[in-house]
Amino acid sequence: MHAELIAVARNPQYRHFWVANIMSNGAIWIQNTTSSIALTHLSTSAVVNSLVQVAATLPFLLFGILAGQVGDKYSKPLVLTVAQLSLGLVSLTLAAATWWGLLSPALLVGVTAAFSVATVFRMPVAQAGIALTVPRDQVRHAAVLNNLGFNIARTVGPAIAGSLLLALAYFQVYLLTAAMLLAVAAYFLYGFYHERNTTAKQTEFISFRDTWKHIYTSTLFRRCTFDACILFFAGSVIWSMMPFIAKYHLNQSTAGQGSLMGATGLGALLTVVVLPAVLKIRHNHHSYWLCYSLMISSIAAIWLSSHLTLIFVALMIFGLSWSMAVTLLNGEIQSSFPRQMLSRVIAIYLIVMYLAQATGSLWAGLVSQFFETRAALMCSVVVLALGLGLRTLMFASTDDDKE
Repeated sequence: MHAELIAVARNPQYRHFWVANIMSNGAIWIQNTTSSIALTHLSTSAVVNSLVQVAATLPFLLFGILAGQVGDKYSKPLVLTVAQLSLGLVSLTLAAATWWGLLSPALLVGVTAAFSVATVFRMPVAQAGIALTVPRDQVRHAAVLNNLGFNIARTVGPAIAGSLLLALAYFQVYLLTAAMLLAVAAYFLYGFYHERNTTAKQTEFISFRDTWKHIYTSTLFRRCTFDACILFFAGSVIWSMMPFIAKYHLNQSTAGQGSLMGATGLGALLTVVVLPAVLKIRHNHHSYWLCYSLMISSIAAIWLSSHLTLIFVALMIFGLSWSMAVTLLNGEIQSSFPRQMLSRVIAIYLIVMYLAQATGSLWAGLVSQFFETRAALMCSVVVLALGLGLRTLMFASTDDDKE
C-alpha cells in the first residue's frame, strides 16, 4: 500500500468514520441484495425485478438537493444520526411485514424506496465528511480508502445475504440489518454530542444561489457528470439484471445469486491496488479511458458467454471498472469545491449519478422484457463505446484543467 494511503489510515478521526461507513454500507448491501433475491422468487417479470434498483435510486431525484442543503446547514453528525435511525426503522418495518406474511413485489419495491429516501440524506453528508476528517491534500487518497471500505461492504454484503438466506428466513436477515444500522446511529449520536461540547467555529453558510453559480461555471463538474451519465447508465444493466440472469439464465441457487453479485465487489477491492498507480498517470483522460475500456470488455464478456467461470471473472472486472469510476469522480469533486458547499455539490452530482442508474435499470428491464437480457447487455456495450467517443471529442482538451 502506498505511503499516502498509510498516512490517511493513521488518522484516527478518519479511521473511526471509515469503519462506521463500512458497517452501515454492509447492512444496506445485505438488505438490498436480500430484497433483490426475494423479488426473483415473487415475480418472474424482468421489468418487476428491475424495479428494486429503480426504487433504490429514484428518490435521489426527489430529495437530493434538499439532502445537500440540510447537510451543509446543520450538524453533520446529527444528520447522519437521524438518517441511520430512519434506515434502521425501515428495516424493522420490513422485517415485521415479512413476519406477518405480507411480503409482495409492490411492498418490497415500496419499502426499498423508503429505505432509499433515508439513504439520500445520509450519502452526501457521509461523502462530504471525508473532506472534514483529513487535510485537503489527502482528500483524493482518502476517497480511495473510503471507496475500498464501500467495496468491502459491497463484497461481503451480497455474499453474506446469499449465505444467510440458506439458514435464516427473510425477516431474520432484515432484523440483522436493522441492528447494524441502529448501532451506527448510536456512534454518530455520540459524535453529535461530542461536537456540541466543542468550541469549534462554524463555517459560514454559502447560499444555494452562489453554490449553483460555482457549479454551473465548472468545466470539471460538467465533465464528471457526463462520465457519470454514460458509465452508470450503461453499467446499471449488471446491478439491475444480474440476479435475474443468475437465476433464470445460469440456473443458480440463492447462494449462487449472492456469490455472483459478490464477485463485483471482489473485483472492486482491487481498486486499492490499481487506483493509486492510476492516480500517478499524468493525464486524467487516460484514467477514464481505462474505466470505459474495462467496463466495455466485462459487459461484452457477460453478453457473449454462458460459461460461469468466465462470467465470474467478467463481473470482477466490471466491479473494478465501476469502483475506479466512482472513486475518480468522487475524488475530483471532493477536492475541487469549497467545504462550505460540498454536501450540496455532492448531492447534485449524486442526483445525476442516480438518475443515470434509475433510467439505466428501467431501460435494461424493458429491453429484457420485450427482447432478452442479452439484448440489454449488447445495448450497454454500444452506449459505452459511443460515450467514450463523445467524451474524447468534448473533453479531452480539458481533462487536466485545474480549477
